[in-house]
Amino acid sequence: MKFEVPKTKKLYEQIAAIIEQKITNGDISPGDKLDSVEQLAKNFEVGRSAIREALTALQARGIIEIRQGEGTYIRKVTAQDISLNIPTYASFSQQDLQQIFEVRKILELGLIENAAKRRTARHLEQLKEALIKMNDALIDPETSSNADMRFHAIIAEAADNPLLVSMLQSVSKPIAQQIQHTRSILSTTDHAALYNLHEEHTAIYSALVNADDVQAKQAMAKHLETVESLLFDK
Repeated sequence: MKFEVPKTKKLYEQIAAIIEQKITNGDISPGDKLDSVEQLAKNFEVGRSAIREALTALQARGIIEIRQGEGTYIRKVTAQDISLNIPTYASFSQQDLQQIFEVRKILELGLIENAAKRRTARHLEQLKEALIKMNDALIDPETSSNADMRFHAIIAEAADNPLLVSMLQSVSKPIAQQIQHTRSILSTTDHAALYNLHEEHTAIYSALVNADDVQAKQAMAKHLETVESLLFDK
């Protein structure tokens, strides 16, 4: 099978991006063995040095594993790999993603209480802007997902605990793409669900405006239950 390589980024970056996309699409699965350097060079119609550079880049990001004498494999990432530097594009299993989401729930439910007590006028203004952007782009999956993640990031910042902020960022990265994918499906199949998400974000915002930590935690818990149900069909 031949691959078309667009002429924009450096050649090895283009190749790495294509391989990465095939993993994301499910064309290549965790544990699968990639073709040899020679075969990949033929498939991409490029030199072997470009393939080696691409594989080195993918290995550095934790996406593939190069085994001496055996070949190159798509890395199987487990929940035990979670740290403050989780690879953004690593291939997590569905079970791993659910476990990561559980960690996110614990962090967010803790952060929201402090955020209600410590939020400033600047935080409230930023939250309002993210809320408006989410509403305006309700059926635009990419824009609304980015605004969604930004909304939660601002809450974490308002809690004023840099370590917890860093931890939340780490566990949010692996599921960000899945959130966008889910919003993409809902944008064509279930506008009511998207509107409900917006209402839940609004309830969280209102509780923060009122500095009501109890109500804020209840609103966040309800929202996270909804998101978990949408992401994992619970």
